[in-house]
Amino acid sequence: MGRIDEALRRSNLDAGRDIGAPPPAPSPWLFEHHEGRDAAGPVPSSVRGRGAEVRTDRPAPAEDGKPTRWGGFDAVAAERLVVSTTAPPLLVEQFRSLAATLLQAQHERSLKSVIVTSASPGDGKSYVALNLALTLSDSYQRRVLLIDADLRRPTLHKVFGVRNMRGLGDALATKTNGNVAAVEITQSLALLPAGRPEPNPLGGLSSHRMTQIVADAASRFDWVMVDSPPVGVLADGRLVFETVDAAILVVRAGVTRFPDLQAAADMMGRERILGIVLNAVDPGEIRGEGYYRHYYGERP
Repeated sequence: MGRIDEALRRSNLDAGRDIGAPPPAPSPWLFEHHEGRDAAGPVPSSVRGRGAEVRTDRPAPAEDGKPTRWGGFDAVAAERLVVSTTAPPLLVEQFRSLAATLLQAQHERSLKSVIVTSASPGDGKSYVALNLALTLSDSYQRRVLLIDADLRRPTLHKVFGVRNMRGLGDALATKTNGNVAAVEITQSLALLPAGRPEPNPLGGLSSHRMTQIVADAASRFDWVMVDSPPVGVLADGRLVFETVDAAILVVRAGVTRFPDLQAAADMMGRERILGIVLNAVDPGEIRGEGYYRHYYGERP
């Protein structure tokens, strides 16, 4: 508990700064995997990342009734992704370190599903969930399903450049146990978008269907990463939290209010919080920052 308490303390004191072996393929199951990118149309200009493609244009939307296809990452968002060729070494290694901590926790506690959430909006939870999923799937070659469970304000589909016509919200609304439309990003990463924004998703999020979706995903993927609404603002995040094994709480340095963070930690129970990620920290304050540049062949 000491590390969590220290992170709680730091969130209240830090000044704000503006920076901030592969498993076998799964058998057919609850999720539909829509592969790759659209075959039709010209090949887009792109930047090859460490394990994924970063497109510099948006794919043409698929026709109604056809599966959603992945067309590559949004060019603006790509600047903050660990798979980008221009990603700062410090960014990459910090997420690798976080992923290593998760793998150790999985070994000790048999964890499979984790939400990434925050006490309040704007703390960077979606950014952390996305980069953590990319790191686990790319650097560690784990099979990962990334779920956008922020049904009121979905964002992950924009980063991946896919349509948001179908997703988790549709799966929760159906009265039958039909397939869930997930988009295959790479051989080791799949995305379940939120679907069209829902002003009142509480019924679906509190249903047995939500628990079933997460449990089925955990039986087929090495990790299920859930981008959850802030737990300190809406009931949505608390409902999602009840369906997973553990949580990661994101704090934005100099922005997250200490009372809000403390209330969120108390609500979830500190024994189920794997750790706290301090986001938007000045790189100069991170121990060993210069060594990352050295080992990546960059001059300090």
